[in-house]
Amino acid sequence: MSGYTVTGWTDIKSLLGKIKPQSKALKYGYSNARIRGMSGLLLGESFLYELVSVGTVDSMIELLQRTGYKNDLNLASSSEVGSGIVELAVSRNFSRTIQKIIKLTPKSDLSTVRALLLRWDLLNLKLIMDARRANRPYDSIKSGLFAVGCLSDSDFKRILTADDRDLRRELRRTVLGEILFASPNSSDLSSAFESTNAFFSAPVDELFSSVVDDALSKISSKEVRSLRSLLKYEIDAKNILIIQRLKQKKSSSASALDRKAVLPSLIAGGTLSDSLISRLIEAKDLSSVESLIKNRFPSFSLQENTLIGLEIALEKSIATQKVYSFHRYVLSIGVIVGFLLLKEEELNNLRKIAKAKEFNISQEDVKKMLVVV
Repeated sequence: MSGYTVTGWTDIKSLLGKIKPQSKALKYGYSNARIRGMSGLLLGESFLYELVSVGTVDSMIELLQRTGYKNDLNLASSSEVGSGIVELAVSRNFSRTIQKIIKLTPKSDLSTVRALLLRWDLLNLKLIMDARRANRPYDSIKSGLFAVGCLSDSDFKRILTADDRDLRRELRRTVLGEILFASPNSSDLSSAFESTNAFFSAPVDELFSSVVDDALSKISSKEVRSLRSLLKYEIDAKNILIIQRLKQKKSSSASALDRKAVLPSLIAGGTLSDSLISRLIEAKDLSSVESLIKNRFPSFSLQENTLIGLEIALEKSIATQKVYSFHRYVLSIGVIVGFLLLKEEELNNLRKIAKAKEFNISQEDVKKMLVVV
């Protein structure tokens, strides 16, 4: 795996450069046609359910040999076993797909794609910090890392193995570190280095969200406005789940959950109003929560009255919004962004299926976990 070459923060930070006027057909015709061809290779619902129905990871791999994952699976099998084969194959396949997307994207729109890929850098960084906390070696996490943004494989290894005193310096050496430490809220990141547990707190999540939104805010297009709205809904979903988890944790206590105790745990940058947050805290059960949020999340359907059921319903609603938001675009960057978002859902589904087989989760429960639109 290898990320694309980034020469500096200006690759992501810069506004659209001056370009000669050209028609949309000339600018996007070839790239959109290629992307739509790639979209036809995405795994369909029936095939995903077929993967769920087989009994073992090996049987799943056998089925996937019929798809574009074949070569990636063969390479991954030389160094991994079980679900690790699927995870590493998916990681390599996604990295290669991103390389194709980068090559097909018009230069004036690269900043949009690269800003979106920042999310993967931040997820990678969290996984690395979690591995540092647990003293896990690089080989134990490499299948879960995706070198598709600013961070490369060598960056992953350096950050993971750095001494505590050198960790901040090693991160600053990367383009991602340059971006993070240039943020107005970088003090939250600096504090997180004092305690690895703090790296998984709301302020750090808030910093990560603001970095992605800041990069996108410098790009003026209706497609990017749609994308920013979607990312804000993802923050809303996280905050709804945070509130419910805190309520579940508090359920053993006789006292009600205090609003003041909730607010510091929430991630800023979403669209939930203060009054809605208060009503979510006061909601007696998940059915009440559903009635409060269903108008905000199209196609929201709570199939199972559990916290996991709520999480799955939110994921599916947001995935539906992704399809709706970008499917309607023709001859634009929206076609490219839409495909990238759907490819992300595919890799997440494959990882869920593989892990579920190792933990002997029932087929019925696995199907509920999948985000298929």
